[in-house]
Amino acid sequence: MNRLSFRRAVAVAAGALLGIGGVATFAAPASAHHSELKVTAECDSATGEWVTTWTVGTVAPAGVRNYKLIQADAVSTGGENAGQFTIDGIQAGAVEGKEYPYTVGEPVVGQARLANDVTEASLTVRAEWDNKFKETEAKSTSIKFSESCDKVVTPPPATASPKATVTADCTGDVAVKLENGEEATKPASFTVTGTDGFSEKATVEPGKDKTIKVPAKNAGKITVTEEDQEEPLFDDKPAAAEGCVKPGEPSGGYLSTCDELIFEISNPADGETVTITFTPNKGEAKTLTVEPGKTGTVAFKAEEGLTVTPTGEGLDETEPIAWEKPEECDTPAPGQGGGEDEPTLPLTGAATSAIIAGAAVLLAAGVVLFLVARRRKVRFTA
Repeated sequence: MNRLSFRRAVAVAAGALLGIGGVATFAAPASAHHSELKVTAECDSATGEWVTTWTVGTVAPAGVRNYKLIQADAVSTGGENAGQFTIDGIQAGAVEGKEYPYTVGEPVVGQARLANDVTEASLTVRAEWDNKFKETEAKSTSIKFSESCDKVVTPPPATASPKATVTADCTGDVAVKLENGEEATKPASFTVTGTDGFSEKATVEPGKDKTIKVPAKNAGKITVTEEDQEEPLFDDKPAAAEGCVKPGEPSGGYLSTCDELIFEISNPADGETVTITFTPNKGEAKTLTVEPGKTGTVAFKAEEGLTVTPTGEGLDETEPIAWEKPEECDTPAPGQGGGEDEPTLPLTGAATSAIIAGAAVLLAAGVVLFLVARRRKVRFTA
């Protein structure tokens, strides 16, 4: 009968326990090293892409602080761009000169954009820690897309295309032309303000225009605004109109003939109706009204000492004008006498016609002896 000593049995038992303890000691660290992966995805409707977010983390025993990925393979399936893709922030090998760039216990997050027609995407990694322990089996995670990520086109906001043109006329009134361009996608809402409380609003449809009249008394300064514009379209005193032609000045003249004192008023076409009253020192006054573009005359019978005073609104000179007997009235024509005892005959026929014709020529030539000076000066423009 064989007997086992108690001491040997204790030794065998102790050895067994020591062996189990050894296995636990060396196996525990091996089971404590592993990677953990997670992935999520969202559709970016502005671009029509899947935005995938990948998270990688690792677990390691105490004292192991850093690790690196010795494998990081990202693959997509389905769609025109299927195949390998890159995840920003997750890569295999050293990063920025660090042999083990990632920290145990701190997740590494990366993103990748995938085409809208991708049906599945996966990431496979294998880690190595700074204690040289390597994962024997790679870890993977994947995501499937049951539908496509369609791009949603958002129409641009409706906008107006406002424009304002401010033009003064010769009277000082101002026309404010408000326009909304053909490219506009909404009506333009304008406000036109002037001095002394003038204000008017207008709405202009795309491709249309409206004109607002601002009286001269309110046109010292004009401001044009549009509700969507930060700055005024116009904010200033309107420029004065150019090329304005003001009413012309009528002119007057007079001529003494042997028989009459004749006055003539010529009024240019761009003038204003003028009225002059002629008052003689003997007899009744006469009034002459001449419209623009017309010429008028008035005559008084000649006699010694006759004077006529013209008066009227805007007339510069109102001094009396005297009749002066022309020299030719004292010279008899041949065959009509001329001796000291022979009476002279009145001038008739050719000589009289010549005098009258000469008087007409002088008037037409403008023998100006008084001027009707109106409040406005004549202005000529090209």
